[in-house]
Amino acid sequence: PRVPGGDEPHYLVITQSLLRDGDLAIEDNHRDRQYLAYFDGGLKPDFMRRGRDRQIYSIHAPGTSAVVLPAFALAGYAGAVLSVALIVAAGLAALWVAAYRLTRSTAGAWVSAGALMVAAPFVLMSFTIYPDLIGSAVVALALLALVTVDAGQAWSGRAWVAVGAALALLPWLHTRFAVTAAAFGAVLALRAWQTGRLAAVARPLPVPALAAAGWVGALLPLRWALALPGAAPW
Repeated sequence: PRVPGGDEPHYLVITQSLLRDGDLAIEDNHRDRQYLAYFDGGLKPDFMRRGRDRQIYSIHAPGTSAVVLPAFALAGYAGAVLSVALIVAAGLAALWVAAYRLTRSTAGAWVSAGALMVAAPFVLMSFTIYPDLIGSAVVALALLALVTVDAGQAWSGRAWVAVGAALALLPWLHTRFAVTAAAFGAVLALRAWQTGRLAAVARPLPVPALAAAGWVGALLPLRWALALPGAAPW
């Protein structure tokens, strides 16, 4: 009965706004109390101030809301929870493979993935609608890509595109993840150049480049709309 709680309902309200209205303006969704489908009680919009267009925009980034949107559309809150759990599982699988490729030890891979699997953040957040564990799955995939480059192993073009798209998603989950995405991108490019595989890693570059441009392009108009000098809403 304690979930969804905290910021979870606010991420789901953004999902409902994207589904119903195709926008990020959430006032009408709160007014119609659409959150009653998964949250019992009143829920005030989580925002700083109205924009210049007099609309209310959430202070939370929309990446998590967009990630769970397909499952939410199919199965509501339960679908959103299941989608996060599956993403967490995929991230742990990527970590297992990365650890195995580093150590060539099945036991070592299980110890690495298992130590993380039973840690409090994973146990307590793997069924919640937050950006943190979705971001952890992306980081695990990027770590696997780095290990693959370091080992000089071949990866398909589609796999590299997936890595680029996953890293491009990070800033949309939370602004602080932009640093993580940039760091992994830089290290991957450096190691690819050092190992003579820069051409393969460069294939997915248009994906994160376009996503970064879109992210900045979304933040600046929203900052202007909210009239918050020197600070973006996310």
